[in-house]
Amino acid sequence: MPGARQPGVREAQNDDPEPLTYGRYFTAILNFCTADGWQRIVKAASRKLARPVVKSDLEHLSIFLEKHGAFYHPARLQVAVKNQRLSFVVNVAASRRGRRALTREAAALKTLEEQRPFGWFPRVYDLVCNDPPMVLGDWFDGFHEFHLTRRPDANGLAIVVWDGAADRRLLSEGQAGALYRNAAMILTACYDPVTSNQIFPWHHAAGDFVVRLEGEEASVKLITVRDYIPMTGSTGAPANETEILDALVVFFIQLSVRMRLDRLDGVKEVVWAPDSCLEPVMAGFFQGLDLTARINGFPEGFPEMFRHYISRHEAADLSASARRVAETVFDHRSEERRVAAGNLDSHMQMIYRRLSA
Repeated sequence: MPGARQPGVREAQNDDPEPLTYGRYFTAILNFCTADGWQRIVKAASRKLARPVVKSDLEHLSIFLEKHGAFYHPARLQVAVKNQRLSFVVNVAASRRGRRALTREAAALKTLEEQRPFGWFPRVYDLVCNDPPMVLGDWFDGFHEFHLTRRPDANGLAIVVWDGAADRRLLSEGQAGALYRNAAMILTACYDPVTSNQIFPWHHAAGDFVVRLEGEEASVKLITVRDYIPMTGSTGAPANETEILDALVVFFIQLSVRMRLDRLDGVKEVVWAPDSCLEPVMAGFFQGLDLTARINGFPEGFPEMFRHYISRHEAADLSASARRVAETVFDHRSEERRVAAGNLDSHMQMIYRRLSA
């Protein structure tokens, strides 16, 4: 099986002591499901349906290899329980990098499920560290990966949804705005201003978010949480109100920059999202900030307090902060760093104008 999803990005072939073949992959998942008399599937189905399920209720199980990710090879399980179809995911880690990430991600997802029980992430049902390690979680039916693509008339970029349709499904401006707003809201609502814990790293290019379209609305889920840790470069939890606000400025800048980065069609060069995404990203940020402020017991007017605080910064200061953020969170040799650096000044000037309006 391939070791990476990006063309030109190769894992060492001996990264796994025993190379993962398709036969070994499906056999391992089947053994994972049937162990202890199907108890993993029975317990997961019981939790998902919120009612008792026994082995005899299971009528059919299908296993589908969905894609080859940068960290995992995810399989979709379709389980029939008395004619009711349930969907789960089994993430299989073959590489050393994937194995290191799997346990950390399972712990992060469980933490966030307890702290932010809003259905934004897959629930983790079980984790085994066998060879290969794998984790059982929710699969979001009807949700699909999306990426920036070139419009058919070559007039700029649009978002295309990978839903398997023969004709490419491009999002309208309203749908794209809803997508960016909801993604920014989720990440901000999961930011803890007291500890500076955040979901990081995340990448549109890796397909971390998925979307389901409902008219002009776009429902968004985050299917992977690689870690939930203090902000990159943080020397400790903010000690007072000013430090909380300063850390939040950094988080906001980092969020706004990363939201604009993707790989064209998911696998090609890194591209910068159109300016039209910025207003929804900012709206999502303040929506998420209101929620996380309430969860942390902050005053009701905290989002407006932050807006006033950041709007007092000069445009040049915000641009300088953005450059420091880029130097901190992107490898200096990366394509993301190069693309971001070429757009930071205009990006921060647009933010400054919107905050000052």
